[in-house]
Amino acid sequence: MGVLVTGANGFIGSNLVRKLLDEGNKVRCLVHKSDHRLKNLPVEIVWGSMLDDSVIKNATDGVDLVYHLAGRATDWGSRGTFFRSNVDGTRKVARFCVENGVKRLVFSSSLAVHRFSGHVDSDEETPADQRKYAYGASKVGAEKIVDYIGRSTSLETVIVRPGVVVWGPEDTTAFVHMAPLLEHGRWGHVSGGRTLLCYSYIDNLVSGLILAGFSEKARGNTFIITDDIKLTWKDLIAATISAFGARERTFSFPGIIARPVGVGMEMLWRFFGAKNPPPVTDYRTALVSKDFHFSCKKAKKLLGYEPMVDFEQGLTATIDWWRKNRADGK
Repeated sequence: MGVLVTGANGFIGSNLVRKLLDEGNKVRCLVHKSDHRLKNLPVEIVWGSMLDDSVIKNATDGVDLVYHLAGRATDWGSRGTFFRSNVDGTRKVARFCVENGVKRLVFSSSLAVHRFSGHVDSDEETPADQRKYAYGASKVGAEKIVDYIGRSTSLETVIVRPGVVVWGPEDTTAFVHMAPLLEHGRWGHVSGGRTLLCYSYIDNLVSGLILAGFSEKARGNTFIITDDIKLTWKDLIAATISAFGARERTFSFPGIIARPVGVGMEMLWRFFGAKNPPPVTDYRTALVSKDFHFSCKKAKKLLGYEPMVDFEQGLTATIDWWRKNRADGK
């Protein structure tokens, strides 16, 4: 098939591109900036922004399947910036998919569409009710657009929500920022790290995305793609420190203290006009203060999804990659 991947140069996107190529597909990549992750891969590169009509029109022309992964994925920035990127950008991609006769659009959303109100084995029927945090709220808006387009046009649409923690080799979003502390056994928990999280290893997530793109049963559905395990933050951090071979030197902040600290640091950073986020934010402390675990039973039942790489294997591969990168001076 002819496949377009927006955000192809990102952590998830580049892994998806390689898998698509392995399975014999012709892949076009929409790239906004650097394409170093795609170097030497037999792909067509389209340079430009998903907010540019002419770029999206050309990028979606002549392909059968679009994976829309591009967007603003952080917890820092103005609400307007998030909505321009994640809502307006998704609207443009969906619009030109329809105009150019694309068969299917797979939209990569987020579990952050849900409020951080406490979830254990929640599923796709749980209301997408995030309003407070701009990232999650913008993904809610984008999902509504994708759902409407899927119901009102001939374009087949599928929504995928990965785990809130996605780890694996070549990560630039989570592990790469946590590893410098974890390899020395250091970490600061909130409330002892007792709350549950939702975890996806990159290879397992990509296999779920492939099923979402190619399975007939995926049409018109939303799927949660995780490793189908229950981990607390304490479990995750302890296992990672142990895999690094370090002595655990963690500590904990009471939630009643951590939340105000996050809010206060955000206010201070915004007052000084900082471009980069503070080390502690309201979003991050809210995320870890209550259970946030979701089931992938629907993907397993409808798509036949099964996570093939177990937690220990994935963790070892991620740490091996990190160490090699450090040794290579990257």
